[in-house]
Amino acid sequence: MFIRRQPLYDRSVQRTASEQSREGAFMSASSQTIEQVEQVDEKASAIVEAARKTFLARGFDGASMDQIALTAGVSKRTVYNRFRSKEELFGAAIEETCKTLVPVNVDVIEASLPPKEFIRQLSRQFVEGILEPEAISLRRIAAFEAERTPEIGQSYLAHGPAWMVDHCAPILERMAAKGILTVSDPKAALWQLGALITEPLYTKTLMGAAPEDLNAAIDAQVNSGLDAFWKLYAAS
Repeated sequence: MFIRRQPLYDRSVQRTASEQSREGAFMSASSQTIEQVEQVDEKASAIVEAARKTFLARGFDGASMDQIALTAGVSKRTVYNRFRSKEELFGAAIEETCKTLVPVNVDVIEASLPPKEFIRQLSRQFVEGILEPEAISLRRIAAFEAERTPEIGQSYLAHGPAWMVDHCAPILERMAAKGILTVSDPKAALWQLGALITEPLYTKTLMGAAPEDLNAAIDAQVNSGLDAFWKLYAAS
């Protein structure tokens, strides 16, 4: 099984005691993520992790299947038996990162919190995750390569943002069924939600202009984005 990677630096040290207490139940319930419960071929897992490290260290062009195999401690043939190309491996590395952002037991967490608080805490966890240095680096690699190799950009889209939308759409569907939201197209609403809770903070961070107090900036971005989201979709 995958073990959830810890953040490269711990933003929680800057959180106030009241904030950490308020979110404690959510973080405890969401400690299991999709990657922790999926049974994964151990060699495939090692290859994906090696690919992620190699892409981050050398970029897409600089990463070779030989180096990935060496880092994973497997033969090149073993790599190709599981992944047809470097592009496919890049997509797998992106998806593995996304799996750390989505709790497995979303329905349990959802039932334990008021709807707005549930969405707020899930949104904050998501924004924190995509602003991690490794996630930002992978996004930069995809953007750089997409012009000359569109398949790289398309792979990032399919295994990153689109994967997240597909896995989170049922949350909005359940809320609509309960009369909490008025949503005719959950996936479109999620794309809008993603933009509202991340921009302009995500672009600023991506371009190397992250604010000094990132925790405060995340809170402000998520709260303002959710205010707009509820105005758009809250049931009358």
